[in-house]
Amino acid sequence: MLDLHDVKSAVKQLTIEKGFPENKIWEIIELAIARAYKKEHLKKGEIIRAKIDQETGLVKFYKVMIVVDSDMLKEETSEDNEPYYDDEESIDSVDKKIRFNPDKHILLEDARKEHKNVSVLDEIIEPLDTDETFTRIAAQSAKQTIIQEIRELEKNLAVDEFKEKENELVSGTVQRIENNNIYVNLGKASGLLFAKEALPNESFRIGERKKFLALGMKETGGTLMILLSRTHPSFVEKLLTMEVPELQEKIVEIMAIAREPGFRTKIAVKSNSDEIDPVGACIGPKGVRINALLDEIPSEKIDVIEYSEEPARFVGNALSPVTISETEIIPESREIKVYVDPNLLSAAIGKNGQNVRLASKLTGWNIKIYSSITSTEFKTGNEADEEKDNE
Repeated sequence: MLDLHDVKSAVKQLTIEKGFPENKIWEIIELAIARAYKKEHLKKGEIIRAKIDQETGLVKFYKVMIVVDSDMLKEETSEDNEPYYDDEESIDSVDKKIRFNPDKHILLEDARKEHKNVSVLDEIIEPLDTDETFTRIAAQSAKQTIIQEIRELEKNLAVDEFKEKENELVSGTVQRIENNNIYVNLGKASGLLFAKEALPNESFRIGERKKFLALGMKETGGTLMILLSRTHPSFVEKLLTMEVPELQEKIVEIMAIAREPGFRTKIAVKSNSDEIDPVGACIGPKGVRINALLDEIPSEKIDVIEYSEEPARFVGNALSPVTISETEIIPESREIKVYVDPNLLSAAIGKNGQNVRLASKLTGWNIKIYSSITSTEFKTGNEADEEKDNE
């Protein structure tokens, strides 16, 4: 018999801490004990199952025979390239060819001598002798198998939960910090935030809860890790969408994002309704919606601007709050020359060129900033010639 008190405690702990289905954990324990029994008593090819009585702790063992038809058997002398299957778990079709193994297969005609209604691929289950002393030993020797199967279960549950969450926000608690990399508890999975995916000068505390963008999954040392980011442009996009119902309902759309993580982000938005101001919707009353982003990334300035199909207007919006005087578009090189008042030149360019750099990235145009010139100087050659003729 098993020590049910210890086993049930372990099962309950895994269910609470990891969110594992309780019935799946019992299946893993039964599988591990069955393998230990088979290793000690039976031949390698035999199929053994164990069943635990969760009320008494009694373990019973069974041998399983798969019913096969002669048409399913692979001829040993055949030289064709038809695939065959040795593993009993892979026999799920009468069209598959197998090599007959008397330790785990039984022919249909032989099976029907004792089981009249049996069909191909049915299982015939026979009870085996149970040694209570062995049951305790088997449970101990099965410990490593149980650990491995639990890890596999953890991995599969993580895959099921996070395969649809790529490029989506996830929330987790900081577990530990090693070599500036952050390990995060995401519930059914563990997350890894590499140092390069954290914001510049961002600090983390053990137990602190943060939001992250899930980039994908990677297996490291047998453990499945969810790769995380806080620097990706989509991180800001998803944070803003959480706060703005109009974005969730597609009344307002994000058309482009340009970001220098930890410093500044520009977001271009448009409205699909004449009644909705896209910038106002994203900022919210008294800035409440945009301020919610700043609670998560306080070191970063967020500029929300209105998108436009007109390049000059879009570029002008992207450089806001600076007001531009004139623009000159050079389509073949996707360059726009922007002229501003001399006292606004440094603001338009931004510290270390950040404002114009982000505006260029946001709009897709190479923006050149110039100090304003006189109207005569800015005129085209044809306009200047016309003015001379009039004189």
